[in-house]
Amino acid sequence: MQFSSQNLKEILNTTNERDLYIVGHMYIENMLDRILETKFRIPSKALDSTLFTTNLKMDILEEAGLIKGKVKKNVELLSRIRNRYAHKLAPNEQRICNYIRELDLLGVTVNTSKKYEKYRICVIRTVSALNRILTS
Repeated sequence: MQFSSQNLKEILNTTNERDLYIVGHMYIENMLDRILETKFRIPSKALDSTLFTTNLKMDILEEAGLIKGKVKKNVELLSRIRNRYAHKLAPNEQRICNYIRELDLLGVTVNTSKKYEKYRICVIRTVSALNRILTS
């Protein structure tokens, strides 16, 4: 699957919070998987195992020096948001807002006054950063 920020932008153009947060994280996790497959030759079958958690993937990438700083923080925050929506019937809205407030726009300055806009931009920018890691 080739990354396209325009395609991702269209996919994230939903007002359904659960869909937005789960799909956004799916793109992030897909990029983590692709990096691990490419850089470490880890088979996709192993990565699909429930034992191969996002935290474990992040640990490997961090220890290898591939993911760090603001990108690492964004991946962790996006994962927390996804977990709230995947495991709670009624996630704490204030906690989600706090996580979104902590997200970094990774070098862009934009007006994020729309409710989900900062989240969308951060997903797209984080996926782009992960794509650069994949292709470097």
